[in-house]
Amino acid sequence: MITRRELLKVTGGVALGGTTLAAAESDLKAKARKNIKLAIFTGVYGRLPLDEAVRRIKSDGFVGVVLQPQFKDVRFNTDAPDWDAAKKITDALTASGLKIVGLYGYYNVVDPDEQRRKIGETRMQFLIENWKRLGSPIIGIETGTLNPKSAWLESPENETEKGYLACRAAFEKMVKAAEKTGAVIAIEPYWRNIIGTIDRVERLLGEIVSPSLKLIMDPCNYFRKEDLVRMQPMLEEIFRRVGKQIVLAHAKDVKAADNGTELPAAGKGVLDYPLYLRLLAQLDREMYLAVEHLTLEDVPRARDFVLAQFDTI
Repeated sequence: MITRRELLKVTGGVALGGTTLAAAESDLKAKARKNIKLAIFTGVYGRLPLDEAVRRIKSDGFVGVVLQPQFKDVRFNTDAPDWDAAKKITDALTASGLKIVGLYGYYNVVDPDEQRRKIGETRMQFLIENWKRLGSPIIGIETGTLNPKSAWLESPENETEKGYLACRAAFEKMVKAAEKTGAVIAIEPYWRNIIGTIDRVERLLGEIVSPSLKLIMDPCNYFRKEDLVRMQPMLEEIFRRVGKQIVLAHAKDVKAADNGTELPAAGKGVLDYPLYLRLLAQLDREMYLAVEHLTLEDVPRARDFVLAQFDTI
């Protein structure tokens, strides 16, 4: 149910009766169903031939994809680009009515291993320069960690000003390149990365003001284990402070673990999906919600779980 606080936001601070409350709830559900559209990462279908993968994505009910252009029979690699393969992939997707809503550009932007970092930088520059041929200006990217072992592990240095400035410098360079081509660098914060809190997100977006720097909304990434008990106010704060910067949303889940948190597929954790979808709906604009962190066999279950949450708004 929509909360009184949310209703007052919708009605400009005027409390209304039960009939109007029901109407407001109905209006928000209508906005959600109209504007929030399901997408999926194509990598989930990567072991299938291209034509079969496209048919499965379509029959599974998705209307958008985040492109990872490697399939069983057709593969596109940025280090040795085969543009005929790229065209075959993008044509197959668009011919089936599937919109490419993002490109996969993830790498550790401050990787202490210079060789690994340079590989990622080269791939990102390629995507920035060639996004028009790959179907979407939005390029997803993580926000970096100074952990030398893994891009998905934290480091004490991440919390330092020096670490933040190194990360900002990497994005400043990236954004300048993106501005020249119309690409959009869409950061995905994570608590184990340098940009891992709402304060750091807001600071980065405030210090690099550009239409080429935007935000992927994945609320699960913000919650440390101890934060799960205050999920609702944190979700509301995130959307209040940076909701206008969101260009793509993710659908997975979060739960407590011995090492902090785990990030399973949607429906296997404790994310407050009704609130998450309400907040997305309140943006009142088209938004693709990309389901992730799942296997091919788990797609129907995860999809059905997310769809069922629309009835709980």
